[in-house]
Amino acid sequence: MLKKKFEEIDATADLGIIAYGEDLKSLFSNAAEGLMSLMADRESIAESKSININITAKDREGLLVKWLNEIIFLKDTKGFLGRTFNITNLSDNNLKADIHGEIYTPEKHELLSGVKAATYHNLKVEKINDTWQVRIIFDV
Repeated sequence: MLKKKFEEIDATADLGIIAYGEDLKSLFSNAAEGLMSLMADRESIAESKSININITAKDREGLLVKWLNEIIFLKDTKGFLGRTFNITNLSDNNLKADIHGEIYTPEKHELLSGVKAATYHNLKVEKINDTWQVRIIFDV
């Protein structure tokens, strides 16, 4: 069992996390949780709405960046804040997921940092011993 899902890391003028997972699905889900924890107080987000995601990319790293950028896009364009991220299908080139959360309301939700995008800076999805991990830097 994993001891932690993700941790924040120092990145000059940017924000970053290292996400962990027992498998690739949990790694992608935990990376999404880590991203959302940088953007908003996750504890205040109810799971009253679901959004289905289906994305493709040329490789695993590209898929992860596209996935995280889709979460940022949903927040920026629809005000949708995700609380749980259920990856239903994942290959090296395709991701299907259900994101459960709700629309941002200023009275209820505290927005934290203004994350603009996930980057490819030093991005590498890798398995170390029995744990998948990835270090992700976000533009703010």
